[in-house]
Amino acid sequence: MPRILINGFLVDRIVHGGSDSPRGIAAALWHKTALHCTVQPSRASRRNVLSVTILDGTVRNPLRSQVPKGASMKKSQYTAVAGLGVAALALAGCTGTTTPSTGATSKAGATIAFSTVSTQIPLITSLSDKVSDYLGGSGYKVTVQDSAFDPVKQGQQLEQAANSGSIAGAWIFPVAAESLTSTLKMFQSKKIPVVVDGGPSDFGLQGAQPGIVFVASDFKKYGQTIGDEAAKCAVKAGATQALSLRASETAAGSVAVRDSIGAAFSAGAPDTQVVGTAVASDLASAQTKVSQLLIAHPDASVVIAATDETALGAVNAYAAAGKTPACIIAGGGGPDLMAAKQAGKVTAVVAWDYGAEAEKAGADLIRLLSDPTSDGGVFTTPINVTK
Repeated sequence: MPRILINGFLVDRIVHGGSDSPRGIAAALWHKTALHCTVQPSRASRRNVLSVTILDGTVRNPLRSQVPKGASMKKSQYTAVAGLGVAALALAGCTGTTTPSTGATSKAGATIAFSTVSTQIPLITSLSDKVSDYLGGSGYKVTVQDSAFDPVKQGQQLEQAANSGSIAGAWIFPVAAESLTSTLKMFQSKKIPVVVDGGPSDFGLQGAQPGIVFVASDFKKYGQTIGDEAAKCAVKAGATQALSLRASETAAGSVAVRDSIGAAFSAGAPDTQVVGTAVASDLASAQTKVSQLLIAHPDASVVIAATDETALGAVNAYAAAGKTPACIIAGGGGPDLMAAKQAGKVTAVVAWDYGAEAEKAGADLIRLLSDPTSDGGVFTTPINVTK
């Protein structure tokens, strides 16, 4: 059926006397016939369409494609339907209901923003991929926002997307959780549901919140698991010296991970001494620092690496030195690290189970898209060990 454009709205369905007529609406507007106007999402075109019912009046001089110049079309009311991020013009004589704009349509096919610390972090990229797979399988489109380690940029990107009405929901892996409190409150006010990686207290909130799904990471348990696995391997190998590698202490949970690794390893392998430590944020710097540590401590045969990058840097450093470590125990779980594990270059990987997180939190996000005023769940990301 042909369509016409009225004040920016694609007319998809016109009802007059029990039949559809795209030309009848133009004539009815010209003659100021009484109308009833609503806005609905078009499944076929995924565009917002104006559906107009002619309530009374005789249609004369039907127009083929557009409202004639000079027709009276006042912005007398606004009409929005569940989750639509636009305000429909209720034209002269139209009747309708008034509800606030609340973001893009909540139905399948809508867009969910995934806001990440950086697209250069393999582990977080794996979460984004799993979220995209899960939500994509449910009919949603996921777009990735790269904040490039900048908390201000992250907040600006999210608020711009929410204010533009281009997203129905969001999934946020925060650069700095405390900087996003006002952003989350703005999302609540617009009834745009969101998943955040962190617990309520990380954002200065208490308990479950309307429209927000929290997924906390137990960094203490994560570090303890890495330390336990490293201790078991060290004892089995009879190793006497170990290297400990970690991310910068500005990374989320890094201090808790560092302390719990150290406590668990010391308790589980009291005869193995940590003779060298290094902090690195990328593979190249990790390789350089491990190479330097091996010069100073050539008998170090156990590597405890808290991240993908430090573990892979250690793999390369030992290979370059012509050495084979007894154990490389890694925290992480990105694709490159798992490939190294598969190739036998890494002994064990302690990983966040982002597949389980994506399914559980994703299902709750979909629930909130239909009811954004209800409380979201408060979950904890599971931890897996791959040996």
